[in-house]
Amino acid sequence: MGFLQSAGTTVLAFAVLISVIVFIHELGHLLVGKWLGVKAVRFSIGFGPRLWGFQWGETEYRLSLLPFGGYVKFAGDNPLEELPPEDRGRGFLEQPPQRKAAIAVAGPAANFVLAVGILFLLYAFPQVDIAAVVGSVKPGSPAAQAGLRYGDRIVAVDGKPIEGFTALQEMVGARAGQSTRFTIQRGSQTLDTAVVPGSYDESDPIETVKRGRIGIMPTPFAAEIGVVAGSPAARAGLRDFDRVVRLAGQPIANYEQLAERIASLHGPVEIDVLRRDEVAAPGATLWLEKPVHAVVEADGSASGLELAHLTLFFVQPGSAAAEAGLRRGDRVVSINGSPVAWWLDDVERAVKAAGAEPFQMTVRRGKQLVAVTVRQHLRTARNEAGVRAQIPELGAGPDPAVRAVEPILISVHSSLGGALKRSTAEIASMTRKMVLGLQRIAVGRISAEAISGPLTIAEVARKAADAGWKTFLWWMALISLNLGVLNLVPIPVLDGFHVLSAAIEGVRRRPLSLRFREIANLVGVALVLALMLFALRNDAVRMFLD
Repeated sequence: MGFLQSAGTTVLAFAVLISVIVFIHELGHLLVGKWLGVKAVRFSIGFGPRLWGFQWGETEYRLSLLPFGGYVKFAGDNPLEELPPEDRGRGFLEQPPQRKAAIAVAGPAANFVLAVGILFLLYAFPQVDIAAVVGSVKPGSPAAQAGLRYGDRIVAVDGKPIEGFTALQEMVGARAGQSTRFTIQRGSQTLDTAVVPGSYDESDPIETVKRGRIGIMPTPFAAEIGVVAGSPAARAGLRDFDRVVRLAGQPIANYEQLAERIASLHGPVEIDVLRRDEVAAPGATLWLEKPVHAVVEADGSASGLELAHLTLFFVQPGSAAAEAGLRRGDRVVSINGSPVAWWLDDVERAVKAAGAEPFQMTVRRGKQLVAVTVRQHLRTARNEAGVRAQIPELGAGPDPAVRAVEPILISVHSSLGGALKRSTAEIASMTRKMVLGLQRIAVGRISAEAISGPLTIAEVARKAADAGWKTFLWWMALISLNLGVLNLVPIPVLDGFHVLSAAIEGVRRRPLSLRFREIANLVGVALVLALMLFALRNDAVRMFLD
């Protein structure tokens, strides 16, 4: 029953998604064709035998059996077709080049309009976002140098009001290396400070671009500690990975709060922690938390407590980390001589860049610094583009729970003008990425495995429908945009070729020969069928053989 329900949801979601996108695409052709006086004989959603339809004026509107596309049949769009006398002058091929180009472009243009319209609708509604509040500050980062602290609420950047963390990231990302004025709310104070975002490479399967970053996260770290050997905390019996829940009788919510409070304390301080003990279980490892009370001779920031996110919580047997001699409890100090401050920023980026090449990692083990040489193992997996790639694996890392603090969520409201500007900018950015992606596939810089077909679209549609109507609409916009871009590729039988043909006719000042059209159509049909079969093959490999 569960399988049937899943299959039914998949088919329904796919049918709705494709039908709406194709309807809008063909409607663009239809409306512009009618506006230019070309006779539309048939408007069909789907191919094959007619399931349902009606006649309205001179055009038949129908729903056909195979919901994998659609078409508008204009009078005289087949060079072998002889127009009746009453339709002379209203045939598609009789039109001047600029009119044929306009009709051809109208379909993809309608897909762009649909994509912008959907995103506008989504952004016009209140959006749930993470508050633009400083949860944690990376040591030595531009934010740390500018004096930003845990709990600061960023209310404006260069005078422009900020609500959510997403808008903050967008503004900072565009200001790499530029002095930027931050207005922050700290308690009852409003302060201004200048921050110069650092520049870093943001990579995806398509390109690498320079982006600005200041070194903050909107969520604090959990109050999970590492303990410096020989420190007051170690002498009090505290251990790595203990989670502090109370300090001097006051509850502790996160590590930033813990660090602030203990830095101001001196002398005996009571600390309550939760300590996890490993419990053996058939086929699994369980953790049992038990409360532990300790008294630490606090000495401000020298008390020996530090954040556990650079301390190795796990080292997988047989992994590259294990082969290099790394152990649970080792604290990463530097990679290839460069000090690290955050696992996510520094360690992950460094080991990803190293790939299978050996690199030096220095860790603190007890009171000693230990240098090891690591050569990561490579695992075959699919990357973000769906292409099989060699993924480097260290096989060690910090406790995932150290990042498990819930963010502060807010509702962000956009004006209609702001929603239109944001949706237009996002569609422009995604269009650029798609064109670059197609170019890189064509020249072999991205594997053709990245090409997806209807099975992948159907699976995406089902997952999007399960996630809610907003997610479903977002994917509809993305796929509509894909259809618009792909249809502008100048392959015979696609809209892009009709535009190219019209341009050639305009230059030659005479129509293309019938023989050329026949050959072009045959080549185009063969190419499109081959592409569809290849995409289906990719879908099948991903879904059934990986």
